[in-house]
Amino acid sequence: MSTEKCNFILNDGTLTVKNSLFSKDFGSIVSANASMLAPRSRSIPFYRVNAVRENGSCVTFDMWEDIPVVRIGDDSEDVLFKLVGEHWIVRAIKLNAFTDDVDTLAEEVQYNYFYQGFQKPIAGDIFFFEDPETDNAMIVISETPDWTRGELRIPQRKDCSVILKNNGYPVVIGYCKRGECEALCRSYFRHVNDCPELVTMSNTWGDCNSRDRVCEAFISGEIEAAHDIGVDIVQIDDGWQKAWTMFPRVWDDDGLLFDDESWEHNPERFPNGIMPLTEKAKKLGVKVGVWFIPSSRHCFERIEKDKEVLTKLYNEFGVRFVKLDLYQATSKAHTDKFLEILRHIHSLGDDITVQMDVTRHDRLNYLCGNEYGTIFVENRYTKTANSFPHRVLRNLWTISKYEPSNRFQFELINPDLNQDSYREGDPFAPVNYDMDYLFASVMLSNPLFWMEMQFLSEERRAQLTPLMEIWKQHRHLLAKADVMPIGEIPSGKSNTGFYISKDSKPEYLLLFREANDREKAVFTLPIDKAEAEVLYSNADVKIKIENGVATAEFSKPRAYAFIKLK
Repeated sequence: MSTEKCNFILNDGTLTVKNSLFSKDFGSIVSANASMLAPRSRSIPFYRVNAVRENGSCVTFDMWEDIPVVRIGDDSEDVLFKLVGEHWIVRAIKLNAFTDDVDTLAEEVQYNYFYQGFQKPIAGDIFFFEDPETDNAMIVISETPDWTRGELRIPQRKDCSVILKNNGYPVVIGYCKRGECEALCRSYFRHVNDCPELVTMSNTWGDCNSRDRVCEAFISGEIEAAHDIGVDIVQIDDGWQKAWTMFPRVWDDDGLLFDDESWEHNPERFPNGIMPLTEKAKKLGVKVGVWFIPSSRHCFERIEKDKEVLTKLYNEFGVRFVKLDLYQATSKAHTDKFLEILRHIHSLGDDITVQMDVTRHDRLNYLCGNEYGTIFVENRYTKTANSFPHRVLRNLWTISKYEPSNRFQFELINPDLNQDSYREGDPFAPVNYDMDYLFASVMLSNPLFWMEMQFLSEERRAQLTPLMEIWKQHRHLLAKADVMPIGEIPSGKSNTGFYISKDSKPEYLLLFREANDREKAVFTLPIDKAEAEVLYSNADVKIKIENGVATAEFSKPRAYAFIKLK
């Protein structure tokens, strides 16, 4: 990136930051300098302006050359911008973590601008401002941890100033046209976290046998199953280590208790260590990941010990994927320490990444530290009958409106397990769905085989193979593309799907006819016309695209179609 495309001007205390797409002024600045910064983890290189205000405080402004967005290093800017006109519509979006208790990942509320402001502050994580008079729009993103939110204020009958406070975390401002807010939001997150490629991963925890089966022979069987099925990574969950994390005696009021040997490998379960499994996996074209708990007691007092463990996992165990779980970050100090751990992990090598868990406790994840790795979204199980394919699809569909689908891991389960846990005749029970349908419903994320794969039946494996082979041929482009939800919100009986484009060029459709009696499904598209080639489906499909509408006819319910656009 050249500094000619992103630059700044400081004139009489006013700092102007800009690229070819936008310009934004900030006042009370006494000095500034700028430089190009190399990628932070998975971010695209960006241009940073370091500035000093009249009160002596420091602030940063980050820009990319090809999007009209600036990221302010904290919430110290008194006024983000002023609204001109009386017809603004403001939408506030909350992204909900704690998914063990919540199954609505995104909530959007619309507010009509009245008396040139709002009577009360509005809480949220992302805000869209749209003016139907001028068609101008802005986005504001509050890059806060999951345990807090931004607070938007527009005082009534004042000067129409937009103010956001979020406890000192970064604030993002972007400029676009009405109707483009979601797309700009997704584009920003793709710049911050440039996913190299979609990957498949397995984790045995989903079958609810906890740590009981975890041992050398069992994981060896999982690696062989991953090779046979075509899964990229086998992740070893709780049980590989000496620490016992499932019993009350390892907890106190401040969290989990660990000692210096807690994260050595368990010699009874893995008498030869982890490396022989890593080497076996490598020969079979599979990688190995592990589950790890960074100790958050007393504001991560063991952080240096945890760094040593992570370094050993990388150097001596050959681990390339780390799931971080069961920590808590309830303050700015906690957050800074956890970000330090993330930076350390990514400093170990370009081939390591992390999964951050949003299932429970106060953590970072959706918006804070979003340049690091992927997000493990939810624990859903057949044993407790809270795993339903349409709900998984709904959650991916809903959150991919605002964030890129490649940021997340969504799960597919073994649909044949625990059938008696579900109500008899339930049309949405997993057993009613083809295995490739389950894969298709999560294949725009990083599919997580939430199961003990070695026990997946041959029939189910055979259903998977053709789609997975085609998906692998296209996953690099899918990782770089913009994924936009279309159709009806998944409900179990909807016609729903995704429109996928790259650099404004149409690339794919992924369409679903859920368990409904409508053979014909109609989808509004942002393109007028295209030729469509069905790459794979579990049904007979006819597809026609003209006049901005895709019409698809499926020969059966619970059907999907992966379609290439030309």
